Amino acid sequence: MFRKFLANFHDDWCDRCAKVMKAERKQLYAMPDQLVGHYVSHSDPNYYKTHLTPVSRKRNIPTGMYACGLILYRCPDCGYTAVKLSVFLPVREEEKVEERLYFDKGELDDFVRQTALEPQEPPQPRAPGSLEGRRVIRDPYYR
Repeated sequence: MFRKFLANFHDDWCDRCAKVMKAERKQLYAMPDQLVGHYVSHSDPNYYKTHLTPVSRKRNIPTGMYACGLILYRCPDCGYTAVKLSVFLPVREEEKVEERLYFDKGELDDFVRQTALEPQEPPQPRAPGSLEGRRVIRDPYYR
């Protein structure tokens, strides 16, 4: 609860010594499984390790696909690390943020530090395997 409150003002403060942490690594990812109308929140770090596709720029993210930015923070004083993950939908030149997650037990540290981060091909949207528990937009006017 305190972390969420603090994130509104300073998401880069160390939880241990309250010093300002340095952003060690930043990377933008596309989420091919998360499309408009089919967004499902996940808090399991393994989901993000297997479902993110690195991209170099926002314009490389296909229309209607969610994306996320990962920032790996490291405290210069005590060595504490935390990963901030912001899930958003790129809409025109803005980011419609769905949620912000913090992983401060090292769950995503190795994933963020991977060396081969540049994709070979642009990400392709993948249809969700099951629509169970997902929001579906049905428009009866266009038949």
